[in-house]
Amino acid sequence: MDFNRNNQNQQNNNDQWDRWNSNASNSSYYNQPTHRPYGQGFMIASGVCGLMSVTACCTGILSLPLGALGILFAALTYRKGKKMNSACLIGVVSSCLGIVSAIILMINSFAMLPTLMENDAFRGQLDAVTQQMYGIDFKEFMEEYYGYSFE
Repeated sequence: MDFNRNNQNQQNNNDQWDRWNSNASNSSYYNQPTHRPYGQGFMIASGVCGLMSVTACCTGILSLPLGALGILFAALTYRKGKKMNSACLIGVVSSCLGIVSAIILMINSFAMLPTLMENDAFRGQLDAVTQQMYGIDFKEFMEEYYGYSFE
């Protein structure tokens, strides 16, 4: 028994045998072509960006673009007409969590800044850091570069 194409059919048909569109009668199981699943790049990118956004939420600023990219990649996946798989849904949820936690962290930091500036220990550490970086203490730095004076 010959499961491959018949030589007479090949000579009569002059078409090249297309192994991508072959059916089971023309080739064996092991001759079937394999290929990567198409269109999963955005799904994986959404999941990775979302998880990185949650991981980097303590940095505040880095979490915002990573979360935005995670949501963008999920939207591009949905726009292509593919269903959102679990990696894409995890990307959307974790991107939203990363963005929300970064915004809460920044609001909390800015709300606590006036209270921290009244603390002498915090001011001493801030003066030491600006002294090492710029050669002047924090009060002089704010007056010189931003025109803001502390009373």
